[in-house]
Amino acid sequence: MMRKFIVLFFFFMFLLSGYLFSSPVEIREIEITGNKNVQTKKILKALGIKKGEEYSEEMVSEGLQNIYELGFFENITIEVFEVEGGVNVTYIVTEKSLIKRIEFKGNKEFSDGKLEKEIESKEKESFDNRKMQEDTEKIATLYKEKGYANVKVEPYTTEDEKSGMVIMTFFITEGKQIRIGKVNLIGVEAFNTKKIKKKMKTKKKKFFKQGLLDEDLRTIEAYYRDKGFLKVHLGTPIVIHDEEKAKIFVTLFVHEGLKYTVGDIQFQDNYAVTTENLEKDLEVKRGEIFSQAKFERSMFNIHDRYAEKGYILMRSDPEYFTDDERKVVNLLISINEQGIVYIDRIYVEGNVITKDYVIKREFLVKGGDPFNVKKIRRTQEKLYNLGFFSDIVIEISETGDPHRANLICEVTEQRTGLLSMGAGYSSQDGLLGTFQITQSNFLGRGQRIDLMLEFGKKKTNYQVSFTEPWFLGKHVLFGISVYDTDRDRDYYREMRTGGNIRIGPHLTDILSLRFTYTYERVKIYDALSLYKDYERKEDSSSFTTYLIRDSRDNIFDASRGSRNSISFQVSGGILGGDTDFVKTFISSSWFFPTFWRFVLACQLRYGIASSFSHSTGVPIYERFYVGGADTVRGYDYREIGPPLGGVIMFVSNVEYKFPIVREKRRTILQGAIFLDMGGSWRKRDVNFTIGSRDNQLKVGIGVGIRFQTPFFPVRLDWGYGLNHKPGEDKSQWYFTMGQSF
Repeated sequence: MMRKFIVLFFFFMFLLSGYLFSSPVEIREIEITGNKNVQTKKILKALGIKKGEEYSEEMVSEGLQNIYELGFFENITIEVFEVEGGVNVTYIVTEKSLIKRIEFKGNKEFSDGKLEKEIESKEKESFDNRKMQEDTEKIATLYKEKGYANVKVEPYTTEDEKSGMVIMTFFITEGKQIRIGKVNLIGVEAFNTKKIKKKMKTKKKKFFKQGLLDEDLRTIEAYYRDKGFLKVHLGTPIVIHDEEKAKIFVTLFVHEGLKYTVGDIQFQDNYAVTTENLEKDLEVKRGEIFSQAKFERSMFNIHDRYAEKGYILMRSDPEYFTDDERKVVNLLISINEQGIVYIDRIYVEGNVITKDYVIKREFLVKGGDPFNVKKIRRTQEKLYNLGFFSDIVIEISETGDPHRANLICEVTEQRTGLLSMGAGYSSQDGLLGTFQITQSNFLGRGQRIDLMLEFGKKKTNYQVSFTEPWFLGKHVLFGISVYDTDRDRDYYREMRTGGNIRIGPHLTDILSLRFTYTYERVKIYDALSLYKDYERKEDSSSFTTYLIRDSRDNIFDASRGSRNSISFQVSGGILGGDTDFVKTFISSSWFFPTFWRFVLACQLRYGIASSFSHSTGVPIYERFYVGGADTVRGYDYREIGPPLGGVIMFVSNVEYKFPIVREKRRTILQGAIFLDMGGSWRKRDVNFTIGSRDNQLKVGIGVGIRFQTPFFPVRLDWGYGLNHKPGEDKSQWYFTMGQSF
């Protein structure tokens, strides 16, 4: 439809006198006429002009464009009238016809309801001819995906005499449902034809789809180029419709060409990065079969290396020189560095609760620094690891200077507070009543506050904690916690009342130091007769030093990187208290992406404790216990090793995790298969062989699922122990909260 814009001016006296050019003209009134179905209020809102504003032709024309973009109008006319003290502006609109109903004729494969969902046109909305043509294509595509290769869809419109509204009708001639009878590959010599066909989505007995065939052509070419056939070419495929047999026969023509190995690789005009360093980024090697995929990854690596030095405008021009006689391809990579780009300013957008400084302090680059893509990617990971945002986009914005640019960090905040009251269950503690208040972004300052109350038959717990990750504006963690916990430990009950103070600096982006002082009163009571000698009440005063290296990309669901830590705890001595011991604990977790979102996760843990007081020994509540959801699954809690704990422990875990449900950037539901191994020992009983004896390592295997809530993951695991003694339960279910590692 053609739209008409007519502007009528009725203030010639103004023009003759030059008044419009000598002083501003005020818009006195704005009027909308001609609208029947579209509310005047809606049009005025889209218009963007208000009474009292200064009149200009540009403003009025822009308002016209705004109204037209609503999509409801066929024609729009503007009239401008001189009145006392200014002008009145009138927009005269002619609405598009409304759709009274949409009909489908001849459709058998799909219901009217299904077709209505596929199209954009809707009843009671404005008729749009362009949209009707697009709907015709959508219906045809839907049929073709179901094998109706010869479907015809013809749209018609009629006018309802009474209402003047449009009746849309789609006449559909479905034809026969046609499947692929055979796929022929002509010219394939280097590979088994079956191998090529396995990579194709166009297969015998499947429905024919032109889009999939086009994709198959690209797939075959890419496969050949990865195997050295640099000049492979696929001719135009022949697609034959056999109407009688209702079959489609597809023939592809492959011109393989020669298979090339990599010859010489040279770089040209690289000044900022040495040839030696660029060669480290190459995945294609001299003398190897040429691979297009490896070469493209090599070019990505080279661009990344330059971008880490600020050369984000760098361009490369790779050239291929083939020697058909020797079947060698020589590569020349020309570099156009184009100079360093520096960061001018960093802007934060989208944050409503979180303060700007909380976001900016996580940046590893600042204004005046050269762009460093590696640091910017790591900054994005750090921001995700705060847990405050569901989406983070960091973009480059031009400044007018080609060698200076701004960074725009746009965040989408997510819920960071939790107030819950109810009942929970864990395999270790049974049924628990819970009351919890958590705020991980207190007042938008990045501070964390936790209040936890748990009460049940096996466990009662009261805990309050506060954490400031940037103490006094420095990247130094400070935290304090107080708690009162009473727990049933099978052989005895254990009550702990105390608190701790935590402080420690970040030495680098991934390396941190932590110091924790803990003071608590521990009571062991209601012990079974065999363990009555361990009943006591004593004070424990300890100091622990942690060294932590954490390079995980996502602390909530890591797919690459590692977390390694070592801690050294001293209790008693000059610190006072009734316990005298030292404890060392080492933990190492690694995450390896395999394909798509599948991740291999591995963990090793080792601990050793000893007492420097012969009279007390290592308290039973500070010893190592193995077995259960957090150590070796397939066994009951604390089942592996001495009943009252060991002074040496070793645990290894391997998990292969895969996504089941993903939403945006997050995995909501995840599956896992795992293998665990571990044990704990007294000093004289250490045995690193696998078996069912008490002092041997135990192995468990199993499967599990993880459900990610906004605050913590919930895990359900089933483990099967491979080294149980006769009569013991060989499998266990575990329902827990938090990551396994």
